[in-house]
Amino acid sequence: MTTSEAITAINEYYDIDNPTEHDDIVYTESLKFLIEELNDPKYMTDLAWYYCEHKRFDLEIKYLEMAAECGYIPAMEELGYMWYYGQHGEKDYDKAFYYFSKCAEADKGNLWARYKLADMYRYGLSVEKDEEKYVRMIEEAYEDVKHPKSLGAPFPEISLRLAGIRETQGKNKEAIDLLIKAQSFMAERLSFDPFWGHIEVMGRIVRFLDKISFCVPSCYPTNNFYDLFAMTQTPGIYFMTCKGKQLELEVIEENGEKAIGYNGKWYRSFEDLCAKAEINGKKFTSIYDEITGIIPKAYLEADLPF
Repeated sequence: MTTSEAITAINEYYDIDNPTEHDDIVYTESLKFLIEELNDPKYMTDLAWYYCEHKRFDLEIKYLEMAAECGYIPAMEELGYMWYYGQHGEKDYDKAFYYFSKCAEADKGNLWARYKLADMYRYGLSVEKDEEKYVRMIEEAYEDVKHPKSLGAPFPEISLRLAGIRETQGKNKEAIDLLIKAQSFMAERLSFDPFWGHIEVMGRIVRFLDKISFCVPSCYPTNNFYDLFAMTQTPGIYFMTCKGKQLELEVIEENGEKAIGYNGKWYRSFEDLCAKAEINGKKFTSIYDEITGIIPKAYLEADLPF
C-alpha cells in the first residue's frame, strides 16, 4: 500500500452508505498505514471516531491519546469531555483537568475547554474550589464569545453560566437578556444539529428563564416552542399549531416519573421528544420557528388570558 492508495481508500469509504466488514477493514488498515507513515494526528482522531462508533472505547482512547500527544487540539478537547462526563462509564476529573488545561494552553481561544475549566474551579473538581476564579473565567470567556461567528461557538453555554452569576448578583434584567439571547442562538443550532447535549442545555436555559422571568416579566417573550421545556413540567394537555394544523401533547406523571405523549408515541421527557419526535418527517427542532399558538388546555377551559 502507498500513501496515495491509502488516502484514496479512505475517501472512497466516506462515500459508502452501508460499508461491509471488508470495507471497514480496508478503511482501518489504511488509517493505520497513514498513521505509521505520516504520524498525522488527524488520522489518529479519525480512527478513534471509528472505534467509538463501534463501541471499542479502549481503542478510541488509545488513538485520541496518541493524537493529544502530538498536540492535536480536537483530541485534547474530546478527552477532556470524555473524562469529565464519564462518557464510557468512568469519570476521572484529574484527567479531565489535565486535558482541558493542555487544550486551553495550546489554544487560548478554545472556549469549550476554558468554560469547562471554570466549572471545575466552581465545583472543586481536581482543584481547590474557587468561586471568584470561576466568575472571572466565565466573564473573560463571555467577552471572547459575545459576538459568535459560528453556531459551533459555546455562546449559549457560557451565557447560561454568566446569567447564573448575574442572578446571584441581583442583576435579573441582565440575566434574562443573556438567557433570551442564549435561547435564540441554541434554537438556531438545534435546527441544524439536534445533538442530545445541546437539547439538554436548551432545557436548562428555558427553565432558568422561566424561573427568574417573574422578576422582570415584560422582558420575557412567551409562546415560543421551547417554552414547552418549562410548561411540560406540569402534567396536562398542550396545544400548538404548525402550518395551520393543531398538534397536541399530553404530559402525565406517575410515581414521580413524567412521560410525554405525541402522535401515538410516548417519550420520557421533553428532551427525548425533541430528539426523536417528527412532524411530517421533520424533527421539531428543525421547524421550531413554524410552531406557534402554544397553550395549555387548562387555560382554555378556564377561559384565562395567555
